[in-house]
Amino acid sequence: MSSDEVDETVPAQDKSAEPVATESAGAEPETTEPGEPGTAEAESKPAESRLPHQLVLGAAAFAIAAFLAAAVFGILWWIAAGDDNADRAAAREDVVRVGSAAVRDFTELDYTKPDQYFDRAIAASTKEVGDQIAAGRDANKKTMVEAKTVTTTKVLDIAVDELNTDEGKARFLAAVQVEVKQGDKSAVKPMRVEVQMTRQDQNGEQVWKLSGIDPVPVVSSGQ
Repeated sequence: MSSDEVDETVPAQDKSAEPVATESAGAEPETTEPGEPGTAEAESKPAESRLPHQLVLGAAAFAIAAFLAAAVFGILWWIAAGDDNADRAAAREDVVRVGSAAVRDFTELDYTKPDQYFDRAIAASTKEVGDQIAAGRDANKKTMVEAKTVTTTKVLDIAVDELNTDEGKARFLAAVQVEVKQGDKSAVKPMRVEVQMTRQDQNGEQVWKLSGIDPVPVVSSGQ
């Protein structure tokens, strides 16, 4: 080969040169070692996020407990109030029932059976009233027989205006209709009476007895 010819030999690469390190697309990112500031902040976030949730649960449980307590006490109060109302209603019914019979015992009479009248009136009364009836029995019996009168009473209505179950006291106003027969004559007379009742012991039981009876003037509709 002559010196005029071009040397086309490719120069050899320098193997001593190190290749440039490039970051691979699939390389994993650097991780923070435990104990570094970033790790402590990351660990504190879950605890902080749980705190409000726990407070909400605690408040809800307290509200439920308060509601249940109020509901229980409310039901107990309602039951107690219902029992009290039931007791008062039963006592009122007793006063009306016993009072109606007592009014008839005091206003119905038959001159042919005077002793029955006095016995009924005494049995329906308290001891104090019964003693008063017994004291005037003979004189009133004579008057009844001489009058030759028979009366029949119909209780039209009773209005209890006072009832004290603790003290055993009651009062009511009764509207009655009394039919009076004397010989061949008869008449119907409207009456109103105010009656006091007292509860007392009788053979180990608490019963209502008449402790007072007074006539009340009847006002006609025209006045």
